[in-house]
Amino acid sequence: MIIYPIPELNLKLNIPSGVFKPTTTTQLLVKNMGNLEGKVVLDLGCGAGPVAISAALLGAEKVYAIDIMEQACEATRRNAKLNNVSDRVEVLHGNLFEPLRKQKVDVIIDDVSGMAEEVSRISPWYPETIPTGGMDGTAPTVLMLEESPNFLNIGGYLLFPIISLSRSEKILSTAKKIYGDKLHNIANKLIPFCSELLENIELLERLKNKGIINFIQNRSRYLWNLAIYKAYS
Repeated sequence: MIIYPIPELNLKLNIPSGVFKPTTTTQLLVKNMGNLEGKVVLDLGCGAGPVAISAALLGAEKVYAIDIMEQACEATRRNAKLNNVSDRVEVLHGNLFEPLRKQKVDVIIDDVSGMAEEVSRISPWYPETIPTGGMDGTAPTVLMLEESPNFLNIGGYLLFPIISLSRSEKILSTAKKIYGDKLHNIANKLIPFCSELLENIELLERLKNKGIINFIQNRSRYLWNLAIYKAYS
């Protein structure tokens, strides 16, 4: 078991091998969730449950946690019990909104795969068991954006990340088309390349030249951008 440092929370998490581990993206999503008191929340791509459990601890009345991997769903159920929120966290197995049927929620927090496949497979974040975001990292997020308005209550909002290690402009243009002026960039963070990325810099340069990913070089440092967006119904 690890104690995972989420802002203002110390989650107890058991994360089995092959299940996505919380990252800086997870922390930034939780930090920007807003006031969840009494709200119904959906965590898409729940992994081991850090977002869903955090939402419950921060006052959500009900949290649905969905993941395409049954192993992740099982881990979230166990971790919800470990953090004493299993009475408010319902875990569903399936792809994106599919298991939710016609249920609507107040808040959607999305953390599905959003990294170009070749990058994800050399990174330390994606075990082979975890589905990727496709060739350019956009497929799951674009589909999520297209379906999300059907599952948001009036006055609700969607929170989701866009990372520059994907074809981020495609995701952003889709979000703007759907949400227009109700879409806001609420947080940004430049993150240095980890050792695994630095060891494959020639591959990343080729992907950048093809327009599949983007990053910046500041002297000897390479950095990718993490952006958090909030879209209102």
